[in-house]
Amino acid sequence: MTDEGNVAINYPVWTEYRKKNGLDPLGMQNSSVSLYQTFLPGISNVTLRMRYYGLYAWLCWTYAQKIGDTNPESWKRFIRRAEALYALIAYWHGGEGGVAGIEWAQKVLDQNQSGLIEFAQAAEPGSENYYLKQAWGAYGAAYRSQLFEIGIFDQSNEHELPLPSKEIGERLAAVFESSVGELARSFYDIVQRGSVANGELDELRPLAPSEIAFSGEERDLYHEILLEPFDPTDGRARARRDSILLILKVAALLGREPVPEEVRWILFAGCDQQGHALDLGSPELEAQRQLWWVYHANDLCHVAYETLLKFTLDTLADYPAGIALSRLIPLCVERILRTAPGTPAHWTAFIDASRPASNAYAADDEGSEFSLSLSIMKRAGRNDASVCPPEIAWNAVRLLAILHRRVRDEDRDIASVLCRFNPEAFHSLLTEIRFLEAHAGEPFEALLGRLLEQRVVQRHLWVALQKLRAGDYTFLIERDEGKLRLRGKDGPVFTNPRLGPAITFLKDIHLVGGQGLTDYGAAAAGVA
Repeated sequence: MTDEGNVAINYPVWTEYRKKNGLDPLGMQNSSVSLYQTFLPGISNVTLRMRYYGLYAWLCWTYAQKIGDTNPESWKRFIRRAEALYALIAYWHGGEGGVAGIEWAQKVLDQNQSGLIEFAQAAEPGSENYYLKQAWGAYGAAYRSQLFEIGIFDQSNEHELPLPSKEIGERLAAVFESSVGELARSFYDIVQRGSVANGELDELRPLAPSEIAFSGEERDLYHEILLEPFDPTDGRARARRDSILLILKVAALLGREPVPEEVRWILFAGCDQQGHALDLGSPELEAQRQLWWVYHANDLCHVAYETLLKFTLDTLADYPAGIALSRLIPLCVERILRTAPGTPAHWTAFIDASRPASNAYAADDEGSEFSLSLSIMKRAGRNDASVCPPEIAWNAVRLLAILHRRVRDEDRDIASVLCRFNPEAFHSLLTEIRFLEAHAGEPFEALLGRLLEQRVVQRHLWVALQKLRAGDYTFLIERDEGKLRLRGKDGPVFTNPRLGPAITFLKDIHLVGGQGLTDYGAAAAGVA
């Protein structure tokens, strides 16, 4: 006890207690993440503006020509100064989004009275007044790996620093420099000096991320990188191109700029919410859409399981002194089935009675996957602010049944896509359908109890134990003297498949605009 009478918790000396949230509590999100990483290689959830690719190519090229110091610390300092200056330019230009250090730039510029910004110290590695905390800035935290992925950078055989590749990197550096003209020299000189005046920021506005010229070699080369793979045998480049084309096709269908959620649902349903079909026009694009279908179905599967986890955790919260697993599971099953219109005989009978909606994206059909997932995300919650009611847990069970039936009746080939994942470490739609099929003839009540105990509670404890061995404490449930007690809560969440940055890239290079596809976009999508 402490002096104030509060209970003091003493954690084991052999591990550091680091509580983390959102770390895939059932080990199911990892299969979705592994899938979407193959769809848009070269773009990540933290590569937020297309022009950074040209900027880094030019910085690498210029550094090699004018400085040539192979000490990584010198390259780090150069990169950090350039990023800090770029943030100042972007904020001065109008607070552009997707720029590393933009909040620092806002604070510095809004408070500045002298008209001169000293940014060298903020860019110094280890500085307390940093523009960005990450040691290697946005370059190291976000862009470096993608620059190598696309082929803009090559490894050197002689030192640790990257080199602009002959095929793409040097070309991109040259067209970037050509597009900004004499401002390239000014930018370099200011980076070396470490300070910039307001008047110079005015002059440097054409370097801002949104200032890629509508017509010019720079825009054309970005277009080529995204949509015209240099190596026809490069499967990852083809996947990126086909996924970009799918986004353009969705924009054409909608007649406006799409948002990421719309893209994934339209690719899953094959139509928009009103049932207007997505016309792809090629077997290659249809094959890529089918991969997106498997990804989204897999995401829906783990959302359903995470909803059942949240319902179980909320039920456990009613027993602060703890409750035996043998009592908790029947209690959860009873509460869920109490809200069901009737108890099916077994899982096979349940999926036979679960008819998928004709449009999985329909908002006006309460049985569509979209409507079920919408109700789940609105009401399940991820913490104490929202308690998952049993009818939402039942919706999660219904969602599982509908997914199972689609796979069964529509002959969806999920095995060829998902079998690559180790079923012990990666649970997926494939492993869960196989589990349900293995117990499909059991009494429904027994199957639901088995699912909650084995695939939710025990699975979470196993996943959390693996993470504890790596130093992360993610237990939401603890065992103590034969009872389970609640430690924390988490709930359903969709993974983020890089669609937001991809759409922004298409806007940056003028393929998508306020009215949907531009002439460039329409030509690329074949709908001109």
